[in-house]
Amino acid sequence: MMALVWLIDILVIIVKILGGQMSVDPILRFGLRLALLCVLAAGLAVVGAGFVLLQQYLTGDLATTGPELPW
Repeated sequence: MMALVWLIDILVIIVKILGGQMSVDPILRFGLRLALLCVLAAGLAVVGAGFVLLQQYLTGDLATTGPELPW
């Protein structure tokens, strides 16, 4: 339970840094923005792969050939 409190505390600090409420080095702010964009891109890729697998499952291709992602 304490780990959850620490994670929430870290998240609040990150939001304060990205929102400009805390005075930090611009390199740190840039790095956090870049990390956030990478996490969003990875999430979008996972959702896209999920849609591809869902389409294969619904069309019946998944049962005959196994999972075939386009990459």
